[in-house]
Amino acid sequence: MLMQGVTHPWHICIDTGGTFTDCIARNPDGELHRAKVLSSSRLRGRIVKAEGTHIHIDAAWDEGVGVLAGFRFRALGGDGGDWHEITSHDGSRITLADSPPRLSPDDGFEVATDEPAPILAARLVTGTPANQPLPPMHMRLATTRGTNALLERAGADVAFFVTHGFADLLHIGDQQRPDLFALNIRKTTPLHESVVQVHERLHADGSVHVPLDEAQVRDAANTLVKRGITVAAIALLHSYRNDEHEQRVAEILREAGFTHVSCSAQLAPLIEVLPRAETAVTDAYLSPVIESYVQQV
Repeated sequence: MLMQGVTHPWHICIDTGGTFTDCIARNPDGELHRAKVLSSSRLRGRIVKAEGTHIHIDAAWDEGVGVLAGFRFRALGGDGGDWHEITSHDGSRITLADSPPRLSPDDGFEVATDEPAPILAARLVTGTPANQPLPPMHMRLATTRGTNALLERAGADVAFFVTHGFADLLHIGDQQRPDLFALNIRKTTPLHESVVQVHERLHADGSVHVPLDEAQVRDAANTLVKRGITVAAIALLHSYRNDEHEQRVAEILREAGFTHVSCSAQLAPLIEVLPRAETAVTDAYLSPVIESYVQQV
């Protein structure tokens, strides 16, 4: 968000991966700053010397002065292990609220925060302590969270709403086989958790052939919500010509308590129903993961 009267905010670009979060930023004067943190919102380094509550550190990241105040510290070797609050930070020296157990030079340490990794990276490049608001900025985010969730099959439980008679659409697919001559064909399991066959049908020109049975959709939606499924993908036949039925189904689902609904005609208005359906289901499967990440930031 850009505050009124500020003409040159920070510009920050952040990429969150499975292990590391990388950040590059340009300050209001045009100077570039970089930071690399663990995606678990932690920083690591080496202890140079410990004098009571005063810890001299050596770290590759450029932390600035005062940034670590309010964060938590713990040693990774020796007798360390418990977390200690950082009360002040002056360059390569941090001060803790209490004395940790005996620390040895060259022991590793880590500093942690409860904020998501992109915010930690933003604090490092802008030099903003934990207890202070970040300066006005334009932030762009990239992440592999969606890719990882897809590869690990860790997305949302999706209910797939499709025109009656097409329940097996994503199971059948397009008949492609990775091994053309294999007798035991092993196909990838679709992403959706359950299927609802919607009583409706459009002609190829988009005109209504069978009106939408709203009561049937509402009953199915209520049953799914009771089961804990609140994410849906909708792909109705010929909806690329007329998405009225898809939009109405989406309205009913939201009224029933669904938190996310992906409509194929909005996402990929293609004549072929299979790629439309695959797009809608994939979007529904991954959107809660991405939305959670963005909301945290």
